[in-house]
Amino acid sequence: MGHKSHTLSIPCRLIILLIATFSVITQASANDLVILPGDVYIEITEDTAGFDLYIKAKEHLGSVLITESSADPGKKSDSFAFRAQSYNPVNGNERRILNGEFLDTGEKLFFLVDSTPESNELLGFAFKIHVPYQLAYGYPWSRQGKVEVGRGTWLNIRTFEKPFADYEGPWMDNPFVLSMKEIPLPTAVETEPASENEVGDIQEAVELIAELISSSGEEVDVVVVVDATDSMEDDLEYVKGNLVPLLRDKIGNIKSFRIGLVQYRDYKEAFVTRTSPFVQSLNEFQRELNRISALGGRDVPEAVDEGIYAGLTEYNWSAPKRMLIQLGDAPGHEEPLGAITPELVKNEASKLGVSIFSIQLPNSPKNP
Repeated sequence: MGHKSHTLSIPCRLIILLIATFSVITQASANDLVILPGDVYIEITEDTAGFDLYIKAKEHLGSVLITESSADPGKKSDSFAFRAQSYNPVNGNERRILNGEFLDTGEKLFFLVDSTPESNELLGFAFKIHVPYQLAYGYPWSRQGKVEVGRGTWLNIRTFEKPFADYEGPWMDNPFVLSMKEIPLPTAVETEPASENEVGDIQEAVELIAELISSSGEEVDVVVVVDATDSMEDDLEYVKGNLVPLLRDKIGNIKSFRIGLVQYRDYKEAFVTRTSPFVQSLNEFQRELNRISALGGRDVPEAVDEGIYAGLTEYNWSAPKRMLIQLGDAPGHEEPLGAITPELVKNEASKLGVSIFSIQLPNSPKNP
């Protein structure tokens, strides 16, 4: 391929974003074979002559193989699988099938292949491939060569439905150009302690929500977490009719604004939590509000902690000011019914730098 690039030299262990330019050349239509931004990242350590590439494992993704990229503008011939020039413990024992048979491991062809995903802190489960800074490709009887890997190098993640990079099943090419930026280590974000606010009625609650958001600063991410059980029916109708108009009047000073919505009910209901993504338009947020139906909730305690935890963990928080506003008329369970505990919620909020404001409505006669 004739790549000319400088070897990456990083003096410490870093997590790096893999910024992909995906020109997918498809041999299959399975969505699990498509590698998306956010499905991959690399780690570089000072004590190795290469980096580790992590690829998110998916249900119908059986193996991954690193090859030459057919998306490289200078590429004229069929692509070859890349190989390491020496054994490494990450992929050195991985096997590969070609034309229905396992390749002979005695030939010491160390392909960059993985069929055995492992637990991963960022991706859940992920395939792991160690990519040396110098790769080999091809054979003496055809085309062969070596490639120096660095910023600007074109590579390709070839995904297979079957393990061992077996072409007998569907497969797909996911070419990308190696571009990197450092993900900074998490920094402590100053947060306000969780605030609990009892209000007299839903009108006061909606006014408080609007006031909290409007006074938050110029750049803010907000998630509104609401009790969607039967006792909240009248209150939710008021929220649908009044919150967005009030916000329109109050958030003119906010330059960057995203708002998300989480509904929660309880265990043994139609759902415990239901999440709608961040939107930047109040019209879109209004549409999400209008979709809420108040049903269920046979006892007074509801899945409050679960709703707040979903609001914390199911969003990509990025604004300097981050707040979660919870609205309901019933407390959470005194004893957790699942894995989510108040302590877990508190720790997650602290880690993400999200301030939590809980607004407690008077209990409805429907839940005496």
